[in-house]
Amino acid sequence: MHEVSLAESIVNALIQMQEERRWKSVVEVRLRIGVLRQVFPDILSFAFSTVTRGTALEGARLVVEDVPLSFRCRDCGTSWQEETALCPACGSIHRDTVAGMELDIESVEVEEQS
Repeated sequence: MHEVSLAESIVNALIQMQEERRWKSVVEVRLRIGVLRQVFPDILSFAFSTVTRGTALEGARLVVEDVPLSFRCRDCGTSWQEETALCPACGSIHRDTVAGMELDIESVEVEEQS
């Protein structure tokens, strides 16, 4: 259940950002997480709400965008998102993974100090 340690890392990074930028509060956090990270959004949301209790982030919404797995053929340049080993255009086995490993804080909605 690596979602708890992931939530802790996200919260620690956000608390540091909040202190540096002097935000009044964090309203919403948007993440982009690739499917190869094998993160369960419901478990991550629960862990996030648990880890933020008693912190300046308590009550912040967590929104998770799943990033599908996608490839690009090294031989013909075709891109695809199906989980197939062969390029659908030329049949080549030579491919690069171009999406699916993301783990990004996409945006943070905050309430500024007045």
